[in-house]
Amino acid sequence: MRPSSLSESVHPYPSPKRQRLALAVVCLGSLLSPLDTTVNTAFPVITAAFSLPLRDIQWVVIAYVLAMSSFALIFGHLGDRMGHRRIFAMGLAACVLAHAAVALAPDFPSLVAMRAVQGAAAGMAVSCAPAIATLLYPAADKARVLALYIAVGNVAMAAGPWLGGLLLQAFGWPGVFWFRAPLALAALLLLPCLPKRPGGVGSSSSTSTARFDWAGAVGLSALLSSMMLGLAELTRPDANLWITLTLLAGGVVGTFLWVRHESRAAQPVLRMAPFRSARFSGTQAASVLVNLACFANLLLLPYELTRAAGASLASAGLMLSMYPGGSVLGSLVAGRLAARWSSSQLMTLGGLGAAAGLLLTGGLLSAGSPTAALSLGMLASGLGLGLFQVGYMEATTSMLPIDERGVAGSLVSVTRLLGILLGATGIHWLQGLTQNHASTFQVLGIGLLVLAMLFALGNRQATPP
Repeated sequence: MRPSSLSESVHPYPSPKRQRLALAVVCLGSLLSPLDTTVNTAFPVITAAFSLPLRDIQWVVIAYVLAMSSFALIFGHLGDRMGHRRIFAMGLAACVLAHAAVALAPDFPSLVAMRAVQGAAAGMAVSCAPAIATLLYPAADKARVLALYIAVGNVAMAAGPWLGGLLLQAFGWPGVFWFRAPLALAALLLLPCLPKRPGGVGSSSSTSTARFDWAGAVGLSALLSSMMLGLAELTRPDANLWITLTLLAGGVVGTFLWVRHESRAAQPVLRMAPFRSARFSGTQAASVLVNLACFANLLLLPYELTRAAGASLASAGLMLSMYPGGSVLGSLVAGRLAARWSSSQLMTLGGLGAAAGLLLTGGLLSAGSPTAALSLGMLASGLGLGLFQVGYMEATTSMLPIDERGVAGSLVSVTRLLGILLGATGIHWLQGLTQNHASTFQVLGIGLLVLAMLFALGNRQATPP
């Protein structure tokens, strides 16, 4: 990996009071993404409102996450070139309109289309938020700031299901989309509190004058769309084999061509050089797989909880909040451990904890335990995810140079979103095989346990960079 062309130490930082205020504004704007957990509580209501089969609810997830993952990386790269604050502002403005538009969707196809627009706007907003947050402070404070940033996001994730239940009871399914428009507007109005160039990074002349890699940006969206649509088609009982194979083949060939293009581009959307490091590539793959497995909590358990909770959607949402609530606890614990534990150790511990939570949930479902007992599995799974997230974000931002902090922050979002996207299709496929939620959780837990052990072994054998 190439060394950083900039040094954090030579750039002035805001006063402590200004740092705290600016970080609060960044966290407020970044809440738009984790608060999407309100939509998970609405899955049963949306399927009923539009008379959908269960498998079709995946398009509500796929459209949003596919657009968000594509745009996050592209705009993270643009933030490094044009300024993180500018891209953040554009994303917030787009979110004000997009969150209102999706709530007005008259039918399910329109809802899916507007979810794609909403995902693109959210991807733009969150792409540079981690970069702004970490560049407000010196490098020595990065782990602490990341832990706080992740904890705030996890608090929003924890509050989302419960808040979603309240909004559903008061306003129906449009309520889980409407309420984020004023939050985006508030963050947009508070933007003057942000320094124009935190740490002096985010608009260097060496990159801002170079030609933008449009082929790489369009190619990334195309290959992700082809691959994900192929996987989604594969899960359909009446899937067209030729369409499925064509989409999957297009995704594989597109990935090869895109990597080749990015390796030769003067200013690529994503440099390929870091991926030649087994440690860097393994870290990104681990993030995708951990998020894939843990997404079962938000994809499958709403149906278990609403069935048990009867008419009380707020009660179901409150119980579902135990999963992201555990993530809050995990991220805070990781912030305390970061001074003594390496990022790899945090990731390994987090993976093991998340696996234990999934296995516990599978066991409780298999035993027919009371619904309240599922909170234990969700809490353990969330705790592990919170530990993993802090370790992963610290590792990724440390392995890339400071003038690529926007790309590093976007990778954090993209790997999480790719995990969710693959989970939305893969978990439904697995559920079709097992025909049982308990077995699905157990298979995912065993797979994640094996992954955590392999990750620990790989890092023990790796040569320190």
